[in-house]
Amino acid sequence: MSLHLAIVCENTVGRPISACGEHGFACLVQIPTGTWLFDTGSGKTLLANLAALGHDVQKIDGIILSHGHYDHCGGLLPLLNVVGSRPVYAHSQIFNERFWHGQHEQRNISLTYSRDDLESAGARFNFLDTLTKLAPGLYFSGAIPRLAPLEVGDPHLVRRSVDGKGWAMDDFPDDAALAIETSKGLVVLLGCAHAGLINTVEFFRNQPGGRRIHAIIGGTHLGPAGDEQFAATLDYLMHLDFDRLGVSHCTGQIRSAQLYARFPNKVFFANVGTSVKVE
Repeated sequence: MSLHLAIVCENTVGRPISACGEHGFACLVQIPTGTWLFDTGSGKTLLANLAALGHDVQKIDGIILSHGHYDHCGGLLPLLNVVGSRPVYAHSQIFNERFWHGQHEQRNISLTYSRDDLESAGARFNFLDTLTKLAPGLYFSGAIPRLAPLEVGDPHLVRRSVDGKGWAMDDFPDDAALAIETSKGLVVLLGCAHAGLINTVEFFRNQPGGRRIHAIIGGTHLGPAGDEQFAATLDYLMHLDFDRLGVSHCTGQIRSAQLYARFPNKVFFANVGTSVKVE
């Protein structure tokens, strides 16, 4: 199956075009049976960047959300206000309240809008908690099992404790990814990979009739990962049969540079304006 991916929102812009970067991620997925938008960025650049890259928003058939953070869902309402009714695919816990909690500050980083506001603007939610085929060759992971022992998550990302008086580490039950079948193997598209890059890729590899991995593209959340987790990820990738790794968003500049140094013929920077085609 032919595939065209276009990075629409990301922290940086990769070439001299009239587009802007923002903290967040969005990727347009074009396959023979339709066009899908995976994540929507923080909400400041989505529509302008789509126009700058020459994409018609009215041709977007559906919207897929990787998890309930503002920097992946912030562009949803502005998009719906332009295109009208569209199906939106996500895990059922996408609206969970969540926070970033540091030594000196605390910020609410939840999905920006209420479900009522989004549905009033035309969102038709489809809540998918398990692996689901969205279209021929296009798969939404649903909840991803956490099996890799060193992929323990980011301690700064928290939710309120059950008693409401303290904090608990956010285990991101809603974190999801996409897999797209191509003639060269699976392309795994990540939002932030809060479930872990290893866990996510292995989840798709271990499905019945599993195929080799052609490419992994998107946010890997290796930016805040400790050295032990990063070393385990490098070791995993060294033994994985894959062709391309497009690092983006929460991979961070230092980890992105380290990955490029280790895999110079495979790693590329998936920032705004990046286009990936698989025939």
